[in-house]
Amino acid sequence: MDLGSMKIKKFRSLSFKLTLWYIVILGGIIILAGIFQYHSFKDSLLDELDAKLLEIADETYETWYHKRGVSWEEAIRETTGKFPSYQPLIQLVKLQEEKGKKIKEVIHTTSIEEGSFLFDVRTYYRADRSNIDNLVYMTLSEGKLGSFPIRTILFPVRGPNIVQVGISLENTEFDLRRLMFIMILAGSGLMLLSSLGGNFIIRKALKPVKSVVQTAKAISTDDLSLRIEAGQRQDEIGELVDTFNDMISRLEKSVKKIKQFSGDVSHELRTPLTIIRGEIEVLLRKERDKEEYQKTLKSTLEEAAYLERIIDDLLFLSRIEALEKKEFKKLVQLDEILLKVVESQELAAKKKSISLDIKKVEPAKINGEEILLERMVTNLIDNAIRYTHPGGKVKVSLDKKDGTFTLLVQDTGIGIPEESLPLIFDRFYVVDKSRFKETGGLGLGLSIVKRVASCHGGKIEVESEVNKGTSFLVHFSI
Repeated sequence: MDLGSMKIKKFRSLSFKLTLWYIVILGGIIILAGIFQYHSFKDSLLDELDAKLLEIADETYETWYHKRGVSWEEAIRETTGKFPSYQPLIQLVKLQEEKGKKIKEVIHTTSIEEGSFLFDVRTYYRADRSNIDNLVYMTLSEGKLGSFPIRTILFPVRGPNIVQVGISLENTEFDLRRLMFIMILAGSGLMLLSSLGGNFIIRKALKPVKSVVQTAKAISTDDLSLRIEAGQRQDEIGELVDTFNDMISRLEKSVKKIKQFSGDVSHELRTPLTIIRGEIEVLLRKERDKEEYQKTLKSTLEEAAYLERIIDDLLFLSRIEALEKKEFKKLVQLDEILLKVVESQELAAKKKSISLDIKKVEPAKINGEEILLERMVTNLIDNAIRYTHPGGKVKVSLDKKDGTFTLLVQDTGIGIPEESLPLIFDRFYVVDKSRFKETGGLGLGLSIVKRVASCHGGKIEVESEVNKGTSFLVHFSI
């Protein structure tokens, strides 16, 4: 699949999904707020209506009680006239005082059809036991009294009598429907405006992400110099851009190292192969005597051995580059490894009349792999012997100080120029190329030393002076 040409469908884009989630969440909040507002308004209307019902019921009772000679029918008619805008339905329900619970008489105006404005008898007796703090309010469903429910109060008075007052909920429901319409209209408008605004904000916020995508598409191994402008952003997008730029920087360095390594390997392998091929071609041009064949085969064998050493070191480097410090859980005796390597290098030192001395070796246990550490120590001592003139000295020691083991390999050899010190751990780097064949160095030994030390958590120090000698110190934390 060509990622550069891949296009994201609009409904699958992050901006679309974020906008959709924004709309869903906002819609949920608006709906919940609307429900709360609706019920709050409804409760407020009912509370006002209940207060008016209580006022009408009390007015009816006061008219009957304080005006002597006024009947309940007259009191009901007079009170009804005082509240024309509410068109209240008023009646008096007289309860039986003895011989069981039943309604004795109902007094009302002619506007109320007989039996149309009554509840069951238990409701009236419950109302008779109530007081001003727990009055009974009921809602009578639509029926004979009209197409809207009737909100009703059952107000107990002396008798036992119940003044029953009802007001139609027509106006209340009209107000609630109007509120519902306004909330739906306002909510829809708010949703639309918020969706457009949210989409704009989300697109603006994700603009740097598109820049990341465009830059990522433009990046190739041939050009890793591109970077994304983060500006002054201090948010997650800015962090993403910085992380992406850091990643590209690391990738650029890695690719440069790979290219350099590939070039170095190609050069180092091409030289012995060219020599082998040239010598064989010369040998095959005409008949040669036995000595010439032997000489050519010996030279070819030396170049093949050189190739083998390069390949072996490269494979070894590849192996340790795949390792991490945390993988080493086994304790190994670094002091025993050092003594073993010194013993194996004594013959090479004797051949060059070099004194190989052990100054001090303290017991040292570290987490690591014995084979890798042995190779590291071998390379350091082998280098010291190789670059030290006959009659010189090589000293080794393993000391413990302040929670650190320090391995020292010191020689009295040719030394390293100051300008070359930062480069000696690079692959295939040779300080004196004119003495390359003489010393037999490949330029990989110190690269292996540094990598082995690094994956064991070690740090390397180098002290050197030309024609006086070099000291390598490898520090391992306990």
